[in-house]
Amino acid sequence: MTPVPAPRLRAHARANRARILEAAIAAFAADPDASMDDVARAAGVVRRTVYSHFPNRDALIEGLVAEASTAIAESLASGPPAPDEPDLGVAVLALRTWPIGDRFRILLSFARRELGEERIHDLLEPLRATSVDNVERGQREGVFSDYLPADLLVAMYEGMTLTLLEHANRGTIVDRGETFATAGLVLLGLPPERAADVVERAARWLADSGEPDKAPAG
Repeated sequence: MTPVPAPRLRAHARANRARILEAAIAAFAADPDASMDDVARAAGVVRRTVYSHFPNRDALIEGLVAEASTAIAESLASGPPAPDEPDLGVAVLALRTWPIGDRFRILLSFARRELGEERIHDLLEPLRATSVDNVERGQREGVFSDYLPADLLVAMYEGMTLTLLEHANRGTIVDRGETFATAGLVLLGLPPERAADVVERAARWLADSGEPDKAPAG
């Protein structure tokens, strides 16, 4: 029997790992207490295949965290730089990253129990640094309210994000980021009507920049 070339084996292993992670997202969404066997069934692979990539459930959850972290980094690095206008920049960032949170929202909602708040805090660090910079600039320019320091406002924004993702889990939020982006701008001091207008501009900016998949429908 002709041996399978190593590159093909590596490609097969990568495909299996990706399939397992996708299955884990679905399995944990259906049941936060899903077992490794449940994930194997959802992925359509034998238990041995799952354990060859992730030796235990904790390692599987860490794999999901790493996948989410990579997706966040890629979202920040992809496409043209966000607009210089602070409010528009915040809205663009929100619309760019909501699909990531939407995909991994079950991780963010139950990983606090599995991994703890500190691990979630670390996961959001790249977004936090960008958000604090946007808010500080907006406060200096008088676009955002300065009733609280920027880092505290961003911490409140993160808490709100987790709450909105939990509501998305329940099906009460079904849009592609408009609610998230608008709520964030209102938290930062914009009137709701103006916040909604900024989010519409951000959606058009993303579409014009060649990122229609990240822009809300309509």
